[in-house]
Amino acid sequence: MNDFDILGKKIGNLDEVMDLSIAQLGVNYNHFAVLYTLMSEKNHQCTQKFICDEWLIPKQTVFNICKDYKEKGWIEFFESPTDKREKIMQLTDAGKVQAEPIWQASNEFSQAVFKAFGKKKTEQLFALLDEFCQIGREQIAQNDNKK
Repeated sequence: MNDFDILGKKIGNLDEVMDLSIAQLGVNYNHFAVLYTLMSEKNHQCTQKFICDEWLIPKQTVFNICKDYKEKGWIEFFESPTDKREKIMQLTDAGKVQAEPIWQASNEFSQAVFKAFGKKKTEQLFALLDEFCQIGREQIAQNDNKK
């Protein structure tokens, strides 16, 4: 097993922890992504494309979730002031009632985990991940230059 295989397993373990924490909230990953993002963004609004790009979820999946939430009265759509082709969606008051407990519980979980892990180790983890990604990008560039 090479180091990338081991890294993949570690990332898989992290994904499993995140999935378990989301399942405790009573939603699946895709629904969590939509509600959490809308709750987190300024004025509780964003585009479907933003969610797709941030969470790597297919457009059709996000579209179907948002369609369902619109029918439930949790979100509303309006035209973007900068691009008439783009639709902005925003949580309604009813949507905030649904999204706020999920957002709050997720943040509490995150704070508890990182507090237990420790500030110094958290800073080291993030710095090492940044460095690792930079080295990977440099290696890719070197490989491109060899072609």
